[in-house]
Formats: sequence, C-alpha cells, structure tokens
Amino acid sequence: MKLLINDANILIDIIKLDITAAFLALEFDLQTTDFVFAELEENQQQLLTSEKLKIITTDTDDDLREILNLAEANNGLSFEDCSVWYYTQKLEGILITGDGKLRKKVSETGIEVKGIIFIIEEMKKQKKITVKHAINKLTELKELNIRLPQNEIDHRIELWKAELK
Repeated sequence: MKLLINDANILIDIIKLDITAAFLALEFDLQTTDFVFAELEENQQQLLTSEKLKIITTDTDDDLREILNLAEANNGLSFEDCSVWYYTQKLEGILITGDGKLRKKVSETGIEVKGIIFIIEEMKKQKKITVKHAINKLTELKELNIRLPQNEIDHRIELWKAELK
C-alpha cells in the first residue's frame, strides 16, 4: 500500500471541502507528522482523528537533528515542512502538499510529490466519491485556493464531465 505523508495545507483543504470521510477511506497508508498535526486547530484535529491517519512521532534526537538540518539548509521552508519532507524521504513515501516551495525543493531530490488534485482524483478513482461529487469539489477548490494550477483543474473537470455523458 502506498504511503502518503500529508502536509497541513492538504489536511486543511480536505476539511474545508468537507471530504474528510472520503479521504480517510482512501486505500493508502495515510500519515502526517506530529509537528504538522500540532499546526491544525483543535476542531480540525478532531475531524481527522482516526486510526486511518497515523501521526508520526519524532522521538529520537537523530530524527529531530535531521529535520533541523533540512530547515537550516532550506531557507523559506518551515520546520513543519521539513518534518514531512524528512519522513517522506526516510519512509520512502509520497509527499502530499500544496506548498510550492516545498514541492519544488522535494521534487529536486527525486521524491514524488502530489497535491490535492491527486487526492480528489484518487477519491473518484477508488469510488469514495461520485464523478459528479468530484467535479463539484474541484469547482469548489478553484475558488478556495487560487494558487492551484487552474488549467489542470479545468482539464479534469472537462474530462470528468465527459464521463457523465
């Protein structure tokens, strides 16, 4: 089962789009770090608290040191960003983030990086939401997060609308 390490912005978008149940039903090993989880508001944490979303606890000095080294070497990235980067690398997972700087830096190291569009696409593919629901959520996402690649969202919406015909 593929391991997905989730950044805070992804978890927040999932909650705002009201697709938490579908996210937690995905057939992936879903994880985030204790530092990222701590960034979330208490009500957001409660919505995501599930056996399905595992919280990686940084409990060794070596792990903490490695995260700090990444943060020091990569100006502009937060400690929390570096925690998901570090564990994605260490556990050989896929990083799920909407942070452009983090995405660029991590991709340069050869680690696979995906975003919220991938998550919604997987929900549709794994039949956790209907095609129509996926189209609606991508449409909402366009308004919610204008930094996302609008042309990529529009392309998927058009493809999925064709599936409905």
